[in-house]
Amino acid sequence: MADIILYPFQDESVEALRQNIRSGVKNQVLSAATGSGKTIIAAYLLRECDNKKRRAIFVADRINLIDQTSEVLDFYGIPHGVIQAQHYRWRPWERIQVASAATLERRQWPEDTSLIIVDECHAIRKQVVTRIDKRDCVTIGLTATPFTKGLGKHYDAVVTVTTTNKLIADKFLAPFRIFAASEPDMTGAKVVAGEWTDDAAAERAMPIIGDIVAEYLKHGDGKKFIAFGVNVAHCEEMQKQMLAAGINCALYTYRTGDDERAEMVREFRKPDSAIRGLISVSALSKGFDVASVEVIIMARPLRSSLSEHIQILGRGLRSDPENPSKICTVLDHAGNCVRFWSPMCDFFENGSEALDDGKHREKKKAEKRERKPMKCPKCFQVHDPRPTCPFCGFLYPRESHVEHEAGELIALNGGAVMKTVDKRTLFSELKAVQIARGWTDGRTAHVFRDLTGVWPNAYRDVPPAEPSQETLNKVRWLTIRFIKSKRGKEWAKQA
Repeated sequence: MADIILYPFQDESVEALRQNIRSGVKNQVLSAATGSGKTIIAAYLLRECDNKKRRAIFVADRINLIDQTSEVLDFYGIPHGVIQAQHYRWRPWERIQVASAATLERRQWPEDTSLIIVDECHAIRKQVVTRIDKRDCVTIGLTATPFTKGLGKHYDAVVTVTTTNKLIADKFLAPFRIFAASEPDMTGAKVVAGEWTDDAAAERAMPIIGDIVAEYLKHGDGKKFIAFGVNVAHCEEMQKQMLAAGINCALYTYRTGDDERAEMVREFRKPDSAIRGLISVSALSKGFDVASVEVIIMARPLRSSLSEHIQILGRGLRSDPENPSKICTVLDHAGNCVRFWSPMCDFFENGSEALDDGKHREKKKAEKRERKPMKCPKCFQVHDPRPTCPFCGFLYPRESHVEHEAGELIALNGGAVMKTVDKRTLFSELKAVQIARGWTDGRTAHVFRDLTGVWPNAYRDVPPAEPSQETLNKVRWLTIRFIKSKRGKEWAKQA
């Protein structure tokens, strides 16, 4: 029997839950990021319940999470049974039960229950909320995305002790980077219940599968991935093109049998697994945890489901003890990261403070300004606004102005039109930098062209002049961009 040793933030979460119970709260939600150990916290609470000779039930909304939770309880030596159709572990006498929500809809709930833990509680199921709405025992819902409308009707409080960004900063979760090279045009696509229909999304997403394969070959580097498609046909075509490119991957959909699923996952979990990727629609978006997954491929456009987007992203954020330097690479071919950028960043930074109770709320007069991301035109990384791309060093131009000079149309960077006298001054300052750093004439000319869009042929006769700080800053950014570029890296290897 292994001891359950909680991290400080997990211990604080348990204490916050207990404090709410002491104050009379029956139903509450524990909001914690994917990979933060919600199942470990649940195991701790279930053991406490068992030690007090009380009954408890852990409710999971997906079959694949039943065995995953049962394995965790076995690891910690917590005796339990499983309530699921024809499950080998049917042990109704055990005080602790792990139950399928679907099975409970057709059976009577265990009596004399002191604690109910509802996994992925944002997925509201009628039979489950009907039971917990009685509030005759303590109920704790677990979720990484407590956004569901009306969730506050069934739960009276939310506990958020830490946030995704803090867990990443503390190296408990893996950092991530996003690339968005291509995406389907969803303009005018049919919408039902706030989301694009599968048929409309699949029709528009199918033509860019070739880009998905190409971007994985470029950024994936053979690492384990999970890809999310629109429907089964879309997933099958994705697998077909992946296999044709020599990328071994498997389908995980409703058409995959239980035994085949179990064997597939067992193989995928191996460090040296022959399966490099799993492709699914949504079956793997909740609770599926494989720490060695380093690439998430988003090929399923989402119109309004921030919750599903964050759940998908979370499949790659779990830290890997075997790979402490892990960085999750997100290949977004659905446009989801840009679409949900502002609310996603806000939630990752601040967490959730309240649940939606279904009541209409008027918008605040002074709302926060929406955050908009930048997408690098060179490497397609998506990131918060900054002067350069953090991945390849691309220097973003400022507001573009056009000047007509000597018959040529010149695109200029900067807040004002650069006059001829300004160009002469810039080139004279670059000449001084050339002398100080030992540049060739050709390099100085290329730097000038990068900054102004024209060659310095008309300014060759200017003498060197002391460079301004602004000019030195521009040179510095160009140098960083070159060093981080592919050509710069190749040059460094040869040097």
